[in-house]
Amino acid sequence: MEPVVHENAAAAKRLAELALTAGDLIGALIGADQEARTWTPLAPPMMAGLARWGKTNELLRARLVERGWSHDNPKGLPRTISPARDFAIVATTGDAVTGYPGGSPSTKYAKGIQTVRAIGRNFHQLAFDFSGLSTGEDFWATGVDRDDLATWLLLYHVTPDQVRAELSLANGIDRRGHVSKWIERIILPALRTDECS
Repeated sequence: MEPVVHENAAAAKRLAELALTAGDLIGALIGADQEARTWTPLAPPMMAGLARWGKTNELLRARLVERGWSHDNPKGLPRTISPARDFAIVATTGDAVTGYPGGSPSTKYAKGIQTVRAIGRNFHQLAFDFSGLSTGEDFWATGVDRDDLATWLLLYHVTPDQVRAELSLANGIDRRGHVSKWIERIILPALRTDECS
C-alpha cells in the first residue's frame, strides 16, 4: 500500500491537525544546521552529524514544551511527546530521497531495538499483523515502555546546498534495519543552506 503524501497546503493542514506548524520543524532544522556547521574538519568526522541530530531534537523540544508538549528518552530514544500523549516525534537522518514526494525514503542508518519497538507500536495501533517481523527477541520484552504512542520520524537529509525534510509515520523496517515503509508522509519545504546561516 502506498503512503498518503501531503505537500504544500495539504501538508500545512495535516501538521495543524497534529498541533504543529512547518515553522516548528523548520526552526529546529535551521538551528541544527547552524550548530553542525560550527564543527571544523579538525573535529572527529562524526561530530557534525551527531551535533545536528542532537540539536534538532533539542530545539524541537525547546519550541514545543512551551505549548504543553513533553519529552522523554526511553533507552536513549529522544521522543518529543504531544500534549495528548497520543504520538511522539523523533528526529533522525534520512537517505537521499528524503523530502521528495515521489520518492520512497528510508533512514540513512540502521536503527536500534528501541526504534524498532517504537515503529512496532505504529503497527499495533493500526492493528497490523507484525508477527513475521523478527527482531531477535520478543517485541514486548522486559524493559520496554509499554505506552501506545505512535512514533513519527522527522527525517532530514543534508546536501551541500540544501536541507530536505519530512515528518513521516512508519510501518516497516527492512532487513538491513533501516526504517523504509511509510503510512503517511508530510513533506516540508526544502531549505537552502545559505538561508540557515
